[in-house]
Amino acid sequence: MKRLKMMDYKIFLKKASRLVSVLSLFAMLSCSTAVKKNTEQQPGMCAKLPMAADGIVRLSKIEVYPEYLEEYMKYATEVGEVSLRTEPGVLTMYAVSEKENPGRITILETYASQEAYKSHIASEHFQKYKQGTLHMVKTLVLSDQTPLNPANCINNFIQ
Repeated sequence: MKRLKMMDYKIFLKKASRLVSVLSLFAMLSCSTAVKKNTEQQPGMCAKLPMAADGIVRLSKIEVYPEYLEEYMKYATEVGEVSLRTEPGVLTMYAVSEKENPGRITILETYASQEAYKSHIASEHFQKYKQGTLHMVKTLVLSDQTPLNPANCINNFIQ
């Protein structure tokens, strides 16, 4: 009797595993359309472009002088919000700071294309940020990345 229950359990696990695989595949295949649909449904957000072959995934690593940290955060927050809300080619702007050293900031940025990036850095809100924070930044490293799983995507929006 115990052997039969163990066999039923193994069959259940096998079927559950198949279901998870099918659902995972469906999620990966629908990722690009899900991003667009979800973003369009967010109030105050523009519709987003799909990631093109020349899209950019970048980590911006910034070290801010401690005496300017609070002011820098205001600039960074504003440019991130305006970029996400108004620029179709800005797909992600996700900024974090180190817990132990809040002056070290990393921003995950994704752009739909090279053209979207050029448009972003030419925008009025980016120029305001760049010019307003030049004296606050001790170091800046722009590190372009290669996604390990190109089917993976991030749905980044401002609530």
